[in-house]
Amino acid sequence: MATSEKDVADWISYLTSTGMLIPDQEPTQGIPEATTALHIVNGIEVEPNISISRNSPDSLGSLNHHWKQQSEAAHLYSATGEILVCSPATCPADVGWLRVQDPMRGENIASRLIQAKGSPTFLALSEDGRHLCAISVEDEDYWIVSHEF
Repeated sequence: MATSEKDVADWISYLTSTGMLIPDQEPTQGIPEATTALHIVNGIEVEPNISISRNSPDSLGSLNHHWKQQSEAAHLYSATGEILVCSPATCPADVGWLRVQDPMRGENIASRLIQAKGSPTFLALSEDGRHLCAISVEDEDYWIVSHEF
């Protein structure tokens, strides 16, 4: 199913509601395709770097903390807080990567995503295309998956 312009506009609105900014888009060359990244984090053999029970006390606080820790270790954010994101709700082959700037550099990302849309699901790639970090919801757990290309 193809992604409509409305789907993309809704996704951009969702991202900006989390406090992210949409800078001018520059061509992204030499980076992995968005579909490749989705297969890495959604593959049947994937193992999370971090798994947090959704039923544990302060699971969101823990998810926020571990995302910040993992994204910093992976050097995910540029010096200006820019990353590339892919929408799990649109067809990645149609939309690909969107450059965003997160002034908070991942601080409280899961809480901001849940407040905006009800889910912390998030897929991000460093500007150079070398580092991938994702948050997913798997059964009763939150997963953080990191991958280096």
